[in-house]
Amino acid sequence: MAMRASVRSIIFLFWIYAFTGSMVGVFTQIFLYQKFASLTLNTFAAIVFYTGIMVGFCVPGLAAARWHLNIKQGFLWSFLVMGASLLYLLRVTNVTQAYAAMFVWGVGQGIYWLTVNTFELSETEDGERDLYASLSSAGDQILSLGGPALATLLIWLSSAVLHWGAFTMLFSVAPVIYLLGFFCFSSIRDYRPQQIRGADFKHFFLDRQNQAAQLYTAGTGIQHSVGTVIPPLVILLILGSAIRVGMYDTLFAIFSALCILVVARYRTPSNRLFIYGVTSLCLALATMWFGFAFSFAALVIYTVVEGLLSPVMNVSSHVIDLSSMEIGRSESDFYATMILRDFFLWVWRCAGGVLLLGIIEVLGTDRLSLSVGLYLLAAGLVIRFAGAYLLQLTHRAAVAREALSASV
Repeated sequence: MAMRASVRSIIFLFWIYAFTGSMVGVFTQIFLYQKFASLTLNTFAAIVFYTGIMVGFCVPGLAAARWHLNIKQGFLWSFLVMGASLLYLLRVTNVTQAYAAMFVWGVGQGIYWLTVNTFELSETEDGERDLYASLSSAGDQILSLGGPALATLLIWLSSAVLHWGAFTMLFSVAPVIYLLGFFCFSSIRDYRPQQIRGADFKHFFLDRQNQAAQLYTAGTGIQHSVGTVIPPLVILLILGSAIRVGMYDTLFAIFSALCILVVARYRTPSNRLFIYGVTSLCLALATMWFGFAFSFAALVIYTVVEGLLSPVMNVSSHVIDLSSMEIGRSESDFYATMILRDFFLWVWRCAGGVLLLGIIEVLGTDRLSLSVGLYLLAAGLVIRFAGAYLLQLTHRAAVAREALSASV
């Protein structure tokens, strides 16, 4: 299926974002943990980071609706803010500065997701989103082969050869890669959102599909907040160094890429939820077992399962995410629901982070807290699938009601 130039540009921008994220995402958590040696700090930093995402998504989003600003400019600003935050992260010397750097990095990512979600929803139709999400995720997984490898090389050069500090080159090179996105903006059309009105808020809270989507959003938020902190630190605790983590991530990334490319041929809207359910539940079981065993052998098995299932699951969840944001009033489009949905996603991300902080406070030791954190991550996967299933049921009911009304 041929894709319009604007959709191809969105895919290219997603790949640039994903490649840079595969370079620095895991290592920001490792950097903070090695610098301050506190699981509690890392969890607070994740909450601050996700608060930045909410601010970067909702505040510019509301401003754009109020003054009819062109959302397309968000790509430029998001890459500039994310790049600047990584350069600032290198220079942090205390906890307050670390929180500030993570907040700014989150703001940049919030602006990015505001922009890319807007154009995903405005430029694609439901029938082509499985292909779009498969291509985006396949490119993501293929590029993730190079991301951890390049990060590992930069960490080794920076620490062992140049003696600049382990993360100096990594956090200096990543902002330059963001600049490649500046060549992909021209073919994307302008989008100026409609004014958000009181009726949009009422629709969000009273519409049955939006109500059903809240369970899916809750599971997503818990999965995000816990998944940001726990897996990187579990791997660091087992493997012992950032360089080993980078080599390990590179070694197993090939599984994800191959699985995405194979399943993309068979994925359709009709089997989307089935694939999502099987992968989510299997991955939840593997995550729980990893939390119980907590060994190198368990890490290898978990990584193989996660490498095979997670990218397949993420393609379906990407499409379901878009569906959960597209439940707007008939008189308007998706934009108001998208903004409100992101705010409540932040609420659930914070709830997951606070729950994780409570676990750390009660259990005390990092190892036991990380194990229970993996159980919580598995619970988030199950809740997210339950929400996706409920969302599909309410969507089918809404379609049936519309068909009945039309026939009458």
